[in-house]
Amino acid sequence: MVLMMAKRTLGSQSEAEDIGQEVFQRLFRKAKALREPDSLRSFVYAFTIRALKTELRRKKLRGWLHLDHPAAMSGQGWGTLDVESRDLLRKFHALLERLAPRDRLVFILRRVESMTVEEIAATMEISESTVKRSMRRAANRLSRWIDADPGLAGLCDAERWGR
Repeated sequence: MVLMMAKRTLGSQSEAEDIGQEVFQRLFRKAKALREPDSLRSFVYAFTIRALKTELRRKKLRGWLHLDHPAAMSGQGWGTLDVESRDLLRKFHALLERLAPRDRLVFILRRVESMTVEEIAATMEISESTVKRSMRRAANRLSRWIDADPGLAGLCDAERWGR
């Protein structure tokens, strides 16, 4: 669960593995704070969200300072995709990277992980209205950016992104 969410959010298997290590290190350190064993899944999600937010902010800062050179998205298990599909997927991940960290996480949790607004709000420790605003903002920005890219525009219909 942690690795898949991190890979989908960050777009890189190696970065996802680093996040997985960090999440479980934090989890083992704070395991005694878990009062209800039934809420382990939410506990792990909360650690994952915090680690991903931190990493997304770090990547954005490195990008501003030109310290981070985005590597080609290789080794991600996309070997079965054709070249055109991989190129479109790279473009979409590049668009996701342009979103603010919270908007990106909300979008990934809602559209990729299929979490409800209530689940996202509880996991990220924000209000449901903030989740809805972030989702709307992410969907609007992605729609504009996708419409501007002829390759991506043909694949996505406006209805899907919530416009």
